[in-house]
Amino acid sequence: MPHNQSQFEGFHEAIKLSDESSILKEKRDIIINRLSEKMSEAAKPYTTFNQGSYAMKTGIKPLDGEDYDIDLGLFFEMSTEDVGTPVEAKKWVYDALVGHTNDVCMKKPCVTVTYAAGYHVDVTIYAAENSDGKVYLAKGKLTSSAENQSWDESNPKDLIKDIRRKNSDKEDRKQFRRLVRYLKRWKDVQFKRSTNGRPTGIALTSIVYHHMQAKTEVVDIFSGEKKYRDSEALIHLISTFLSTFTTRREYEGDNLVEYPYVEVKLPVAPYPNLLEKMTLKHIKIFKEKLEKLLACLIEARDEIDSSDGATILSNQFGDDFPVPSKDPGKRAGIPAVIPSTESA
Repeated sequence: MPHNQSQFEGFHEAIKLSDESSILKEKRDIIINRLSEKMSEAAKPYTTFNQGSYAMKTGIKPLDGEDYDIDLGLFFEMSTEDVGTPVEAKKWVYDALVGHTNDVCMKKPCVTVTYAAGYHVDVTIYAAENSDGKVYLAKGKLTSSAENQSWDESNPKDLIKDIRRKNSDKEDRKQFRRLVRYLKRWKDVQFKRSTNGRPTGIALTSIVYHHMQAKTEVVDIFSGEKKYRDSEALIHLISTFLSTFTTRREYEGDNLVEYPYVEVKLPVAPYPNLLEKMTLKHIKIFKEKLEKLLACLIEARDEIDSSDGATILSNQFGDDFPVPSKDPGKRAGIPAVIPSTESA
C-alpha cells in the first residue's frame, strides 16, 4: 500500500509560510517603530513579541481571496488597575497607528492594521504585571460600553512555549507542525464559505497538541532507519479525536434533537473551549467532515497505486496536494512473492 509520504511532504512545502516571510517581518518592524515614535506619553512601558501561528511555526499560505497575517503582542508593564478601562489601553495603540494605512480598526480582541497589498497585522494589548501573577488581555471596541469591555486572562507566551516544546524529539516536532498545517489547509478547502461555522487555526493546533502520536515506519531492519508516516499520524489523530465526541440534546420547536458535541481546550490557563462560537449544527458538520477525511485517508492508504491514493487526498486537501503520474509497470506497496521450496 502507498503511504504517500513524498506527496505529503511536497504538499507541506507548497503550503507552509516559511520563516523567510520578509514582507510580514518588514510590516511588523514598521509597526513596532511607529508605536515607539507615536505612542502617547500616558502609555505605560511595554515589550513586544511575536505570537500566533507565526511564532509557533505553524503558519500556512492563504488561499486566493484571503490575506496573510501576523500577530504582534504588547506586554504593558502595568496591572489592570493602572488604567481606567481596557479600551483606554487599546487606544494608546490605536491612536498611534491611525493613519499608517487607510484601514486601522479596533476589533474586540486586537487592533488590526490592514494593507492594500493583501496582508494585515493584529496587535494585542496585555496588562502583564498583576498582583495575582496573571496576564490579562484587553478586550473591547472603540464604541463598546463599559459592560462590553473586559480584561480576560491569557497566557500567550506560555502557549507558544508549550506548543514549541510539545515533543522532545526534534523530528517529532516537525511532524507536529506538518499535521497542523495539513489540517489548516483542509479547513480552508472544506469550509470555504463559513466563518463561525468552522474551527479556528488555534483549535486545530490544540487538537493536534492533545491527540497526536508520532508515527514512523522502520524501512531498514538492519540499520534501524525509520521514516515518518504522516498519513498514519493523521489517521490516529483524527480517530482519537472523534472518539472524544459525546452527545447533546437541543429543542428545535417541540422536538428534542440529539447532536454530536465536543470541546477543544486551549493547552494553557484559563483553558477556554476553542469551539464555543460553533453551534451544535456547526459541530455536527465539523464531525461529518472529519469522518469523511478519515475515510479518505484510510482509502488512500489502502490503494495499490500511489497516484490513486494522492487523487483521493487531493479532494480533501486541495490542488496543492501533488498527484504523481500513474506507473502502469509498477504496483506500489505489493511485496514480491517468494516461492516456497517446501514440497506439497
